Amino acid sequence: MSRINHHARNERGAALILSLLVSIAVAAMALGAIMVASGAGLTTKFTAREAQMQAAANGGLEMIRDSVNHGNFDSLLPLNGFTTLLTNQPVTDAYGATIPRTTRSLYVGRTGGRTGGAATAGQYGSNFASALSVIRDDRGAVAARRLLMSQESWSKFAVAVNNWSGGAMYGCAESINGPFHSNNTLKLQSGCPGAIRFAGAASVVSASITSEPSGNFVAGLKKGVPVIDWPTPARISLMKQFAADADVVGGDYDLTSRTLGATEPGLRIEFLYIDANGDGISQWDEGYMRVWVPATAADSVIDYVSARRWKNVPSGTTYTQDPNMVSRNCGAQVVLATGPDTVWMTARQIYDTALTTAGGSASKARDAVRWALSRGNEGTTRPPFDATTPIDARCYLGGDPALYPGTHGTDLTPDSTLTNVAGSHAMGWWQKRRTGAHSSVTSRADAPYLIPLGANPNYKGVIFVTGDVAISGRLRGRTSVFATGNIVLADDLLYQIPPGTQCDAQGDIFGAIATLDVVISDNNVQMPFHVNNKMYGGYDDTPADEQYNMFFLAAGDGTSNSGNFYTSGLPYTSTPGPTPPYYMTGSMNASATAENCSSGPGGCIRITGGLAMGRVDHYTYNTGGNAYGFAEAHTYDKCGLVNPPPYFPTTGRFIENRYYEVDPVWLNAKGIANYFAEIRAQ
Repeated sequence: MSRINHHARNERGAALILSLLVSIAVAAMALGAIMVASGAGLTTKFTAREAQMQAAANGGLEMIRDSVNHGNFDSLLPLNGFTTLLTNQPVTDAYGATIPRTTRSLYVGRTGGRTGGAATAGQYGSNFASALSVIRDDRGAVAARRLLMSQESWSKFAVAVNNWSGGAMYGCAESINGPFHSNNTLKLQSGCPGAIRFAGAASVVSASITSEPSGNFVAGLKKGVPVIDWPTPARISLMKQFAADADVVGGDYDLTSRTLGATEPGLRIEFLYIDANGDGISQWDEGYMRVWVPATAADSVIDYVSARRWKNVPSGTTYTQDPNMVSRNCGAQVVLATGPDTVWMTARQIYDTALTTAGGSASKARDAVRWALSRGNEGTTRPPFDATTPIDARCYLGGDPALYPGTHGTDLTPDSTLTNVAGSHAMGWWQKRRTGAHSSVTSRADAPYLIPLGANPNYKGVIFVTGDVAISGRLRGRTSVFATGNIVLADDLLYQIPPGTQCDAQGDIFGAIATLDVVISDNNVQMPFHVNNKMYGGYDDTPADEQYNMFFLAAGDGTSNSGNFYTSGLPYTSTPGPTPPYYMTGSMNASATAENCSSGPGGCIRITGGLAMGRVDHYTYNTGGNAYGFAEAHTYDKCGLVNPPPYFPTTGRFIENRYYEVDPVWLNAKGIANYFAEIRAQ
C-alpha cells in the first residue's frame, strides 16, 4: 500500500496563484501603458490647444497693429479710453478656415511712458499704444496677450527730407553719419565717385537720384520706397495743450512771441543747468530755463533779442562800415580816465559817453567805439577812456547778465529795473515764473526768473511758442520746443550730459520743431562783423564753430519755401529778404579768418542729433566774392533712435516694442476699461 505526498498537491496550487499574479502584473502594465499614452495624448492636445490659443492671440495683436498703421490711428486711439475692434468673433487659421469653438476680442488704446511710474507719465504718451488680444473657447479656457507698440520717430534719422526741390546738393567733402531718408529725391555733386559717405541705411522714394556714383552707401541704398507721412502744422499745434497743462496758472511753458514768420524772433529762451542742491553732481531735475520778452516789436528792440547787427547807425558812418556803432549787445570792459575801476559798457554807452565828455565829438565817439570793438586795433583817439587798458570785446544775446553792471560777471538774471528802464533803453525783461520761485532754487537771488523743467512734476517735456523764438544755452533734461513760426538758433545749445552717452529717461535730449523753418542766426555772437570796414571775429565763447545738441524738424506749412534749414540773411530767392545778407568782404583781421571752417566763412555749424527738413532749397553758406554763412559738420546721436525727445513728431508707423502675458483671471476682475486706464498712466 503506497503513501500519498500531500505537500506536492499544495505546490500545484501555488503555481496557479503565481500565474494569476503574473497575469495581473501584465494587465497592470498594459493598463499603465494605456494610461500613460492617454495622458500623453491629453497633454499633447492641451499643449497644442494652448499654443493654438496663444498663436491666435498673437495674430490678433498683429491685426490691431495693421489696423492702426493702415487706418486713421487718431480715430482708433482716443486721448482717453480705448477702442474695441472685435468682440467674441470667430477666429480663422492661416488658411482662412474657422477654428472651432474659439472666439477673439481685440482692444487698442494709448499708453504712457516706457519706464512706467508717475515720474514719466505723459512724457511719451502720444508715441505709444497698447494692443490687447483675448482668446476664449467653449470650455472656459482664456489666453490674453498685450503688445506695447511704439511709433517710429523722425529722430531715428540723421537726415530726413520731405521735398528736395532746389539746386542744393551734398558736396564731395560731405558725409551723413546715420540713417537717411528722402520722401522725394537725393542730389549729390557729380565727379567724385564714392566720396560722399552715407554711414547708415539710406532710403529714397524716387527711383533715381542725382549723381548716384558719387555716393558711398555703406549700409545700403533703397530706391522707390513708400512715402512716409510728413508731420502737419495741425499735428504740431496739438502740443499746445501739453505745455499749458504743465502749470496750473499757465504761461510758463505756453508762450507767445511778438513776431511770426520772421528770422528776427520776438522771444528768446535760454536753458540753464544749475546745481540746485550744491552736491556737485548733475541731477536729471536740475534743468531750468528763462524767457526774455522784448518790450515792443520795434526794429531795434527785436534786433536786441538775438544780437542782430543794428540797422540804424549815427550820421558819419554806414551800416556796411560799422553795423554796431550803437549796439546794445556788443561792448567791452574799459577804464574811464577819471577812475581806476574797470567797467563794462556797451557800444551805445561808449558812444554816448565819448560824445558828451572830454570835449567829445561824433568823430571821437566813433573812434572810441571802433577802438573798443576791435580790441584796440581801430580808432585814433579814445577819450574819456584809459588807452592802456586791455579790451575784452564781446557780444551777447539780449538780456544776458554780462550786459548789465549789476550782474556782469555772474549768471544771475537781471531784473526789469535794469533791463526795461524808461526812455530809449527800454529793451524788455526776463519773465518771472507765474507761480513764484520754485523751491529748488530759492537760495538764488534770481530764483523768481528760473522756470524748472524736470523739477516740475507737471512738466511733460513740452514748451510751446506761438510765433518765432530764439533758443540757446545749456540743457539738463528732456525737452522739446514747438513753435508755430521759426525756431532761430541764436547761439550754442549744449547738453549737460554729452550726447549719445545716456539714452535713458535721465539723460539729456532736445527737440526743436518749427511749423515754418529752423534758422541759424546771422548775428554778432556767431558771425564776424565789420569794424571800420574791416572784419573782426571771435566775439563769443566758441569762435571756431557753433554747436547745437538737438534733433530739429522744420515741418513747413505747405507753402513753396517753407520747411527749410538755412542761415538768416541768405534769402530764399535772388530778392533780398527783410534783412540783407551781410557778406564777408574786404580785409579781415586774423580773428575773423580763424572762424573759417571747411570754406564756411562763419565757421562750422555742428548739429549733434538729427536734421529733418520739409524742403531743401538752399545752402547754409556760399563762398567766393560774397562769402557768407556756415559750413556743415553734423554728427548723429543714437539716442534719437531708442529714446526720442518728448513728443517729437512720428512717422505714424507703429512697431513692436515688447510683449506681455496677461493673467486672464486678473484681467476679468479688473475689467478692460480699468486696465487701459492703468497702463495709460504708466
